[in-house]
Parts: sequence; structure tokens; C-alpha cells
Amino acid sequence: MTSICLDHLSLVDLTALELIHVATELECARVSLFVTPLPLSPSLDLVNDRPAKAEVLQALRAGRLGVGIVEPFMLGEEPDWPLLERSASLAAELGGTINALGFDPDATRLQDSMGRLATIAAAVGVPMTIEAYPLSQVRTQHDALVLAMTCGSHVGLCVDCLHVIRAGGGWGDVAALPPERIRHVQLNDGPLAAPDDRFQEAVAGRFPPGEGEFNLSELLPHLPGSAVIAVEAPFIAPAGMSPLDRGRVLVDATRRLLAINQPQ
Repeated sequence: MTSICLDHLSLVDLTALELIHVATELECARVSLFVTPLPLSPSLDLVNDRPAKAEVLQALRAGRLGVGIVEPFMLGEEPDWPLLERSASLAAELGGTINALGFDPDATRLQDSMGRLATIAAAVGVPMTIEAYPLSQVRTQHDALVLAMTCGSHVGLCVDCLHVIRAGGGWGDVAALPPERIRHVQLNDGPLAAPDDRFQEAVAGRFPPGEGEFNLSELLPHLPGSAVIAVEAPFIAPAGMSPLDRGRVLVDATRRLLAINQPQ
């Protein structure tokens, strides 16, 4: 069975523990987790809530699940460095990868912050990725690559399909990346024409892989075999559909896409 990571944004209305139970039922290989509370998610504070962290670790072991990326690591104008340091230590304990987004409009300060976070990651022995997001200050894959290269070889890239397309790019931009830098790939789909509310699309209006116009079959040959393949596609589901069934829609769609495009 194809190895897939279920990223937390796909079922953003679930806690980490609930997401792990869904991923276990769907026989995923990994799960990516939000570890501190976010406005759009009921995620618990796994950094400071020891009983909640213990439950998550136990559930991961029981489900034989690895951890993909760990979020949020958002670098704005004034990062909370003590929290980021504790979150990095938690990522190391979980066996995951720090995933950073950059929102500081001061390019020099943002580069310094990414470098500082990379140093923190290296100190606790955890890998790190930088994710390009066109509504952030790191808009394109090239922007993310430049930052990663200034941070060290242990810093790679998280490539999100929606963000590649909405930044005005295409799969050639992914093909141009050094393959060893592509560490985590978030598969999702959608229309080529962007909606008016791009933030809402990103958090709740994506399509399952293979069900939109992104032509993901042209992307897959450019992905290195070492990259974690994840599905991050929060979609508009019919009323009353359970989290497990929503997860199944996404995981099954991803498995179909990957199976169709396996080398012969």
C-alpha cells in the first residue's frame, strides 16, 4: 500500500489525537501535526500540556505512525523564540520535521530569523523545511530555496501544490529545485483560476488530488523518492460527512493518483 502522510490541515477541525485515530484507521504511514493552538483548529497545546502530549505519543505508537511536518513555526516581525525553542524540542521528540513560514516584511530580518530557527533545529537534531506560500513573504519556490540555502544543508523545502499554482508557477518550478532539498510534498488540487478569497481556499476550499485542473500527473515524475508524500486538501464536504469519511476521500484519491502514475 502506498505510503502517505495525512497532514493536519486536511482535517483542521480535529485535535491531533483525533487526527491520529483517523490516520491509523486509514492505514497512513505518517501524520503531520499542529502542536500549539490555532484560531482555525481545536489543536491542544502539546508543547506545554504534558498529559495531552503523552496521549499523542501513545496513539502514534499504537497506530505505528511516523510524524511528518510539525507546525506552526510562523516567523513574523517578533517571533516568540522561547516558544519556538520548546516547539522544536517537541518536534524532535515526535520524530517530525519543523515546517517554517515567513511573514516578516523585512527581508533581512526574516533571513536572520530563518537562520536562527535553523540553528535551533540543528541543536535538537530535527530537520527543517521552509514552505513557500504566496500570501506570505516567501511567495515562490525560488524564494524558499534561496532561504533554505542560506540556512544549511539540513534545511529543505515543503512543496505545496496549491501554493505553486497560486504563485503563478508550474511544475517546471518544482523540477528546477535541487531534488535533495524537496523533503515534504503536499498534494492537493483545484481550479486553475483562483477564487476571490485565496485564504479561504487555502484553509477550506481545496480539491482532493486528481480531482481538479492542476494536472498532478505532470508533477509526480519530478519528485524525489526520498520526499514524504502527503495529502493536504481541506475540501468542502457534504453536510454530515464524518471526519473518517472525509479522510478516506482524500487518502483514497491520493492512492489512486499515485497508483496510476507509478513507473511501469
